Amino acid sequence: MSFIAQGFLIHSLVMAALLGFVGLTLYRRGLCHWLSFGFWSWAAFSLYFFITPLIQYFGDPFYLQTRLAATEGLLRMVWVTACVAVGLAVFFYGYCRTSPSRVSFGLTQDWPPGTWLVLVLALIGAGYSLIYFRGAFGLEPIPLEIRGGKYVGQIMGYQAVMHYFANFPIILLLLRRSTRWLGLILMVIILLARFEDAWDRFSAVSLLLAATMLVTLIRRHPWPPAFLMVAVVVFTLLMHARGHIPLSEFIASGKMVETSHQEVKRGEGANMLATLYLQTYLHDRAGYNYGIPLVSNLLFGALPRKYFPNKDWLVERFAPRMNFDDIPGNEMMYGAKGSIIGDFYGFGNIIAVIVGMFLLGLLSRKLDGFWEPGRPEPLQAVGICWLSSWWMMLGSSVTWMVSTFYLNAIPFGFLVLFNRLAIKPEEPAIPAKPVSAPKSPRTTRIRHAPRRDV
Repeated sequence: MSFIAQGFLIHSLVMAALLGFVGLTLYRRGLCHWLSFGFWSWAAFSLYFFITPLIQYFGDPFYLQTRLAATEGLLRMVWVTACVAVGLAVFFYGYCRTSPSRVSFGLTQDWPPGTWLVLVLALIGAGYSLIYFRGAFGLEPIPLEIRGGKYVGQIMGYQAVMHYFANFPIILLLLRRSTRWLGLILMVIILLARFEDAWDRFSAVSLLLAATMLVTLIRRHPWPPAFLMVAVVVFTLLMHARGHIPLSEFIASGKMVETSHQEVKRGEGANMLATLYLQTYLHDRAGYNYGIPLVSNLLFGALPRKYFPNKDWLVERFAPRMNFDDIPGNEMMYGAKGSIIGDFYGFGNIIAVIVGMFLLGLLSRKLDGFWEPGRPEPLQAVGICWLSSWWMMLGSSVTWMVSTFYLNAIPFGFLVLFNRLAIKPEEPAIPAKPVSAPKSPRTTRIRHAPRRDV
């Protein structure tokens, strides 16, 4: 038996036991349903670290073999399996040991003041981005200059990604019976506009997924109808097989069925485990960044680079300069993702994985409280925006996760702001005047102290 077969056998047994135990625990606690961050975390980790590697190993182990060839082989496989197992264990421990959040951001109404203004502005911004920068409906997009995953030149990054703003107003419109027809029309338009975007497939899948979550919430049922789940799976596989080319070109190529079969067999789009082998090896050789990029993104990520070109000063000044160029195999990291665990590993080995995954588990459980009974509809809408994107957040980097969180929440943030500006402060109560007793020739005059409200 080769070292790859030995390592993969160990990995499969450990993942099957751990994910099986977690799934059973979520089911017993009533957390295994369509509107649970715990369920979607379990499903994403099962796909990335068990199902896809299984398909690759018995289908086309090209990615597993090439990434392992650049590392220490069996030792690296066992070490990564241990890191993944520990990370998943502390994540779900943190998730199951906390309670949902009851924060409302000051919202007490389902349709607070300024709602229509926020929805219109968000949709205008999304349409502007789709037309000028994303190539909607076959239009020629404005070329963008991207270096190191960052927008440079005269274009702000927000201009190219404002199509994210459409999800919140669509979901909020679909939540209300009186505006549901408008939400359906807008959702169809946005999905049609997303087909030609060669680089962003995830937002279209997340929007369709959000619709199934909305149906689940309205029906007050743990799962959406079966036909909706099948539609999501088919649509996801189609977008996955399409790759980074417009859908019209993909269909015109005549290789849609053949390409879809090969993509599923190779598992290229969910190549988390194979990338994780190489990513952890490179960081062990070149060093760790100690989470400084995350801190920088939290503090300055919302600033447009066009007007704040030096917003990465924290990383440039304090983060260690890691040179992957001299390490064999570094070129295979281009375009690949090592999941959220791989990004935490880059912060500081397995210690950072333990701390980061535990805190992420706490956060995901807190977000489950956004659609408890009686919660305001805008809170439910932004919660669904985040949940529908959660599967991809876990498969990417921490900084990308943070960016996705606040991009989806920008319209919601303005709604909260307008609501606070519209709330008038309560006027202080005027103290009652002293009351004196009636004059009597036989009694002395008595004055009562002012009454105080308790």
